[in-house]
Amino acid sequence: MKNLLSLEGKLAIVTGAARGIGENIATLYRDHGAEVVICDIDDDGGAATAARLGATYRHCDISRQEDVQSLFEFTEAEIGPVDILVNNAGYGKVVEGARASVEEFRTDVWLEKIDIDLNGTFFCCRHMSERMVARGRGCIINIASIAGVVALQKQIAHDASKAGIIKMTECMAIELGPKGIRCNAISPGSTVTAATKSIFYADDGSPNPAGQELLTFIPLRRPGETSDIAGAALYLASDLASYVNGHNLVVDGGWIAGFNRNF
Repeated sequence: MKNLLSLEGKLAIVTGAARGIGENIATLYRDHGAEVVICDIDDDGGAATAARLGATYRHCDISRQEDVQSLFEFTEAEIGPVDILVNNAGYGKVVEGARASVEEFRTDVWLEKIDIDLNGTFFCCRHMSERMVARGRGCIINIASIAGVVALQKQIAHDASKAGIIKMTECMAIELGPKGIRCNAISPGSTVTAATKSIFYADDGSPNPAGQELLTFIPLRRPGETSDIAGAALYLASDLASYVNGHNLVVDGGWIAGFNRNF
């Protein structure tokens, strides 16, 4: 019986894959037979992840169209046609004063967040979809956030950029679906990564009270793991999802299903 989760013979590009969610997606894709190209701006981390997986690493700042074009040109010339594109890279800086109400929100943070998250994702979709349309096949997965579904206070740039990614994905689905290309999004909830671990756990590994309060708003009573998001990305890239197009797959433990929250 055919394994519908197999990615044998497929070539995937995963952006922002040096660590965290992107690294886990790249790892799971490799485990299921795909050839993977990892890109990031963290050259040391990206190269280490690629070496561990037996994958290819390329530097790419997705907010620079020339970097995006170079990535795709290199991949298709040196490795082969891309079957799967996962747009995971995003703004990851911790900037003082970045969490603020709209009347105080820093314009520089807004511009950089939109430039990387929204414009960068568009650049990747724009230049890869052109190649996929020429072949009449392909799969694009955009990593958004529950912040694009429900508004989170003092995160207006994050909310706006992720909502834009979700709507852009829907637009792409209706435009590219007739041309053989499926486009979907994944919206993670609160997920433990190197950048967010301190929200949930103290340095000694004990529960952080603030993180435990957050978990009271999640019906499953735990934060998401990067493997949870990777599993969703494997499903959407696989033949099991061959009729799934224009969908935003929320992976949040039930958080936005209507559970009470006060932040």
